[in-house]
Amino acid sequence: LASEPEDLIGRHVEVVLRDITGDFSHEKYKLWFRIFKVEGERAYARFSREMLSYDYVRSLVQRRSSRVDVMTEGTTKDGHYVRVFNLIVTAMRVRHSQERAIRRRVHEYMSQVIPQLTLEQLVRASVLGDEPDINQQVRRIATKIAPIKNADVRKIVILRRAEDEGSTPSSGEGG
Repeated sequence: LASEPEDLIGRHVEVVLRDITGDFSHEKYKLWFRIFKVEGERAYARFSREMLSYDYVRSLVQRRSSRVDVMTEGTTKDGHYVRVFNLIVTAMRVRHSQERAIRRRVHEYMSQVIPQLTLEQLVRASVLGDEPDINQQVRRIATKIAPIKNADVRKIVILRRAEDEGSTPSSGEGG
């Protein structure tokens, strides 16, 4: 809420993906949009970031399992500079050498896939499982090293928007 519609510009709106799709299995995903234009009673927003809910992430990591986080930065096909965080949970505790091997291979894969997709395709592939199903591919890659319980894209953050959409930086890692 704002006293003037122009005061809404720049604000973030948080939405659970389930509210958009109506599918309860999407309860774990949160999407943030940033308002960039207001016309009368209607506000227009652009995607800002995606994140798994903290409760869901906490429920995945249990005793006798390892959590491997992988961070990859890259520029999408449509020019957005993004940071993608992958979360891999192993079925049993793994050695540090195995963690490093998983991290290296997943980072290589993500570095190849990010430039091939637009921002929308990247988000849809990681959240909805559209082609290429990033979570499935990461799981396939990591399973060659150690048994995997879960593989998800934990967070996608836009660090710099494409030139044609304006160069206002989104919020970084925070949140």
